[in-house]
Amino acid sequence: MKISQVIEEIKNLRHVTVRENIRDTVKFGDPEQECTGIALTCCATVDVIKQAAAQGCNFIIGHESAFWGDEFDPDQEFGGDEILAKKRGLLEENGIVLWRYHDYMHGGGGKPGTVSVSENIDYIFYGLMKMLEWEPYVVGDKKKPLLYEIPETTVEALCEELTRKLGLGGLRIVGSTTGKVSRIYVCEHVMGRFDAQIIRKAADCDVLIPLEIVDWTASAYVRDAVQCGKVKTILEMGHFNTEEAGMKYMAEWLPTVLTEEVPVHFIQSGDSFSYYVR
Repeated sequence: MKISQVIEEIKNLRHVTVRENIRDTVKFGDPEQECTGIALTCCATVDVIKQAAAQGCNFIIGHESAFWGDEFDPDQEFGGDEILAKKRGLLEENGIVLWRYHDYMHGGGGKPGTVSVSENIDYIFYGLMKMLEWEPYVVGDKKKPLLYEIPETTVEALCEELTRKLGLGGLRIVGSTTGKVSRIYVCEHVMGRFDAQIIRKAADCDVLIPLEIVDWTASAYVRDAVQCGKVKTILEMGHFNTEEAGMKYMAEWLPTVLTEEVPVHFIQSGDSFSYYVR
């Protein structure tokens, strides 16, 4: 089975209109070669590439950019960079094809000219739900599960559950570090531009789990809420750490949809953070 055939079979799973000239494209290598194995990861780091090669995989499917950005040509931005050259050299040396699976994986929802979120499962957030075993607790649409009502627990116990199930060394807390919580909102990107709607949702939730946060919007609201006597918490694991669960879940469903049997491996790109606590 050629790598190009694997790509087409994944893309043909459902109708999604995406900007294939930007994200969901082959980023390196010749996809017309036979596929010896597939490595799934959130980000194809240097270590992931080495592990993929050691496991006999010549095809890496990464959700996020392997070359440190989104809508640009790495040769224009980083041409001549030593790390870019070494990373590409490692891919070439091992005959590895790199494909980014981003907009297709999210289901194409929320972007101009695409189908709506409700028509397609968002495999990233659906995968997070599966890895956390929170399916019974979803409030609203299970195709893109973001809001949960879990059995009442403590902030400490929730931190332990998240880090254990997602294989992380820790997480960052804004707001309450103790207290009982149950209503949880996975609020996606908190980057300052459209955060008012997240703050409005936060008023009805105990815990926010963002992909990333800035200090001056939702974080500031949560701190004020705590100083007003509320139990309210942001648990931030980082963008890649949060979305990696979707790639792990892909290792479960991908073999069932390919027309030929190909070895499939999930390779965690690793906890994005180390921690120093004074």
